[in-house]
This record gives sequence, C-alpha cells and structure tokens, in this order.
Amino acid sequence: MKIFKLMMIMFLTGTAVLTPYTYTSADELADTEADRIYSIVVDRFLNADEDSDQNVTVDENPEMRFGGDFQGIEDNLEYIKKMGFTAIHLSPVFQFSDDDYLGYDVESYDEIDAGLGGEEGLNSLVEAAHDMDLEVFVDLPAVSVDGENTADDVNVNDIYGGYLEEKDIDILDLTDGSVQSEYQDMVQNFVDEYNIDGVSMMVAQDDVDASEILPGGIKTYGFLTSEDAVAGGFNYMATESMRTGLAESFATVDREIPEIPESENMLLVDHWFSERFTSHAVAENMFPGTRVKQVMTYMYSHPGPVSMLYGTEVAFNGEEMPGIHPQMDLWTDQEVVDYLEHINEVYSDHKNALTGELETLHNNDGHYITRYHTNEVDFILNVNDTSATNGVNLALDDVDENQVLSGMLIGDMIRATSPGEYIAVLDREETELYAIIEEQGFNNGYIIASIIIFGGFAVFIFFAAWNGRKHKKKS
Repeated sequence: MKIFKLMMIMFLTGTAVLTPYTYTSADELADTEADRIYSIVVDRFLNADEDSDQNVTVDENPEMRFGGDFQGIEDNLEYIKKMGFTAIHLSPVFQFSDDDYLGYDVESYDEIDAGLGGEEGLNSLVEAAHDMDLEVFVDLPAVSVDGENTADDVNVNDIYGGYLEEKDIDILDLTDGSVQSEYQDMVQNFVDEYNIDGVSMMVAQDDVDASEILPGGIKTYGFLTSEDAVAGGFNYMATESMRTGLAESFATVDREIPEIPESENMLLVDHWFSERFTSHAVAENMFPGTRVKQVMTYMYSHPGPVSMLYGTEVAFNGEEMPGIHPQMDLWTDQEVVDYLEHINEVYSDHKNALTGELETLHNNDGHYITRYHTNEVDFILNVNDTSATNGVNLALDDVDENQVLSGMLIGDMIRATSPGEYIAVLDREETELYAIIEEQGFNNGYIIASIIIFGGFAVFIFFAAWNGRKHKKKS
C-alpha cells in the first residue's frame, strides 16, 4: 500500500511539471476583462411563470405580450454564460402598458412590471445572475409619465420613431435641469434597491449628457440609433454608423472589414430598434450561421464591450417591429451556440490577448489580420472573410526563429519559412487566433518524468508478483 501511495505521489508530481503555460494571472485580468453582453427582450424570451401573465393572447398576437418573464431568463442563465457572456441586458422593467411588450410605454417608474414577474422576480433573477458571476444591466426608457417637460425634437431611426408614434409616447427633455435631477434620483433609487450593475439608454434626443442624468458607480451604455445623433457622458457608446458598417461588412464576403476600434466603443450588429443582422446575410443570399460565426469571432476579439441581441445565435430574421422580436427558440440548431462556446473557452484561457496594443498587419477586401502586442505572449487574429482560400506573407522581424504561430480556434500551426517570415493560410470564411510561442518539441522534463513514473511502476509490479509467488510457495 505504501508503494502504491508513493507511485501516486510520483505520478501527480510528474503531471504537475507538465501543466500548460499560463499566460496571465486572474488578478492581472480583474480590471481588463471587457463586458460580453447578451441583450434580451424579457417578454420574448421564455414564459416560465404563467401565473404572472398579463394580457397574453392565445394566438400570440405579435403586437401583444407573449408572457416572457424573469423566471424564464433565470432558468437559462447557464445557457447564456456558456456562450461567453458576462452580463445580461434586460429591456425596460418598469410597469408598462398591457398593450406594449417592449416596455417603453411606462405607466410607473416606482413599480416593476407584474407581467414580467414583479419585484420578487427581478430580485431573484439578479441574485441568481450574481451567483453565476453575471452582471445585470437594465435599459432605461426616458419617457414622460406624469406630464414632465418633454423634448421638442427627437433624433432616432425609423423603427424607434415609428414605435414611439404608434404608442403615443413622449420623450423626456433630458437637457432640462429639473428633469435631469428627478430622473437621476429615480435611477439611483432603482439601482440601489435591486442591486443593478449597469444601465443603458437608447438616446432619443441630441446633446444628452449621461453624467447629468445617471448616477455614478455603475456602468453606463449609450446607444445612438441615428447616424447624426450626438450624446456624451456614457462610459461606453454604440453608434449607428459603427453598427451598420459592421453589419454590412459581414453580411457577405469580400468586403472591407473595419479595424477593431478603441475599447470605449461598444460593438454590436443589432439592438431593440434595428433590423436583425441575419436580414443582411439573407439579402446577400449568404448562409446566416457562417455569417454570425464570423462577425461574433471578430467582435469577441474586441478589447471593449460587445453586445449580442437574443436569438442572433439561432439566426432570427426581421426588419421591422414586431418581427424583429420573435419568441426565443432554445431548442433549434445548436451549431452557432456550440461555436460560441468554443471561442469562449479559447478567449477565457487567453484573456490577456485583448489587453495588448493593436497593430494592423493586413486589411484588404475581407481579409483582416491584426496583432496584439502584450507584455508576455503576442497574438495574431486572422479573419479571412473572402470567397477564396487566402495566404498572406507576414513579416514578423521581432519574432525568434524558433517561435511558431500556434492556432487556438482551428488548430493551425505555422512555422517560419525564413527568419521572421510566415505564411498564414486560411480557407474562405474562417477565422483563426494565433499565439506566438516557442515550438514545443520533445520535452526532456516530460521524458524524464515518464521514465521515473513508468519505471517505478514496473518495479512495483515486479515486487508485487515476486511477493505473491513467495507467499504461494510458503502455503
């Protein structure tokens, strides 16, 4: 028995020697991880508590409520987390009209909508999310409820504007001092009472300053839905020009890809008030699943926040409300879901890849290659979003001749053709992330440890057999 214990100690010691190289520590990553946000229209996700249903029609009239609630989201937090998301982003949760499903036709900022699960349901969801290390962000409607001063002009896209007009919703004038103060107090009370981590706003008028209307100490996200809209003071901004540019670039192949922007920019290809990303791919007769994989890999490579609207992973389509907000389907083809889980595993293991300084190595007609310079290991993102297999010569003069480009998404291994020269080849519509590392040849430590472990095990077997024969002869 003592020999067996000794063998186990030797084995565990040997395997410890072979532990893979860790690029950075958890402490070093604490302040660098960017938000990966899963945006959800609460009423459209899943009806898990029919007792809370309000004005839900039997035929699921798309203009009316479907009955989705906080419990339906809580039951599927693991599904969301496995795809790599670090936060859930909820559509407005304040008490709103029965003939509205999105939540902007607010009736009271003092109550949580009962049809979504009320105060108890929201508290339960937030607690469950926090237990899984997921943050909770809530979208804030800035609409008049009690006759407050309203904006004379709004600057939003056609979908947002049409919705406001249909529901006869007036936008608060968030440039008015008294409105700013009252609104800020309301948001502060809401955040404190429900332990909310961040808030967003679909900005509806120009010159809104988030620092004047939102409390400090939380993350703030501003969405501009019009090309010429102007706002400031948010921690992170998503602009319409960046959103549409990214959606159009990845709608099909052979289009120029935008260079990855600075980290204060939020990347997304659709939101509550936009056409679905899939509609761009369908218009180009492209396979939506591949298009989603390509654009999401690109966005996951962004050092700043990324937002994905629920159902993008199952290729939801649509160009107008309410068609852009269908009932969530959790039981359809899992191809994209599985892929997102895979790239999440890679980026979770190598989060410091996104902390480095970016250097564009190549960008031409859908083939984009950028390098991340970090303090430890450098990485290269190779996005071939063209219609053909492509090879690009990379001149990496500062890379040692015994280093290789080790692919982590697909598994490619690229060796130097000459000192500092590498040829990166990818099939059409594929993306690879390489780590620039020393080539792992025969590991002497591994060989020695293996000899000790298996040699010692052979000795143990020999003596065990010898003792067995010895006792047999005595008997």
